[in-house]
Amino acid sequence: MLVLYDLLYLSLATALYGCAGWIGYLCGRSLPLWAGAPLGVMAALLTLIGLVAVLSALCPRLEPGRYTLVKGRVAVSWVLRSILRRILFLPSLKAVLFSSNVLRFLSLRALGARVAFNSNISSDVDILDPALFSLGRGATVGARSFIAGHFIADRVLHLREVRIGADALLALQVVVAPGCVIGERAVLKPGASLSVGVQVGAGAEIGIGALVDTLARIGDGAVVGTLAHVPPRARVEAGKRFEAAA
Repeated sequence: MLVLYDLLYLSLATALYGCAGWIGYLCGRSLPLWAGAPLGVMAALLTLIGLVAVLSALCPRLEPGRYTLVKGRVAVSWVLRSILRRILFLPSLKAVLFSSNVLRFLSLRALGARVAFNSNISSDVDILDPALFSLGRGATVGARSFIAGHFIADRVLHLREVRIGADALLALQVVVAPGCVIGERAVLKPGASLSVGVQVGAGAEIGIGALVDTLARIGDGAVVGTLAHVPPRARVEAGKRFEAAA
């Protein structure tokens, strides 16, 4: 199965990179080098984004749920989409795409993400499942943050959406697991981690290095202190504080 995955990845990557490069060459070859080179590079990038967008649109829609690995249309679609993400977000290529607001927006939309144009995402953020990701207006995702819409347990693929509201702030190295919902204007400070299915209310604050465990609920305006551990399924009521144990 791994060999088949690699063959499919290499075949698609070769075809998409080759097609994008050829279009870039055609667009720039008749111009002087100083004009043709940048035009060709831009044409190649836009072509690659467009091809990925078309192929993503042809894949079955990802629906939250549990699926046996590589069985059924949703599980296969997830594999195909992961290949397209790896092709478009090859590390050196991703650094270029994410350094431009327009190219970053187009790239994420091509992969199915629902992101506002005026949201802010650092160039080194990892979004593993764009098709299960939404980011509201003015929201910010800081450097080296990690956001996943899936996990695998006992050969079962679990897919869940991740939603981040308008004007929310995820600071440095924040981890967001599948199924998390982060409300408007919420603040997750550096090193904060949300486990599977956590809900963070509007205007809430998660402190430095804090861990909010599986299916916990943080109410609107609540504050989780530095290095605190909110247990699984716990609730922090709106406007309340939860501090680390002494």
